[in-house]
Amino acid sequence: MKKYYTLYIARNEAGESTADAGALIGVKKSAYWAKENGINAFSLSEAFKLSKHYNMPVDELFKETPFIQKEVS
Repeated sequence: MKKYYTLYIARNEAGESTADAGALIGVKKSAYWAKENGINAFSLSEAFKLSKHYNMPVDELFKETPFIQKEVS
C-alpha cells in the first residue's frame, strides 16, 4: 500500500479534514481517505486540483517518501 505522506502532511498543515479535501476533488470523505492511503488511485485531474490547492508540484505532492528534515539544536 502506497500512502501519500506528503499529501497527508500538506492537508493537515492546511487544517483540512479528509472531508474537506474530498469535497475539493468531488468525492466523499471515505473515498478520499482510500485514495490518500493508496487503496484507490487519484485521477490526473484530482492530482492537479490538489497540487494547485496546496501550492506544490504534482511530483512533490505525490512522491512515495517525504523528505523530513530533522532540526538540530
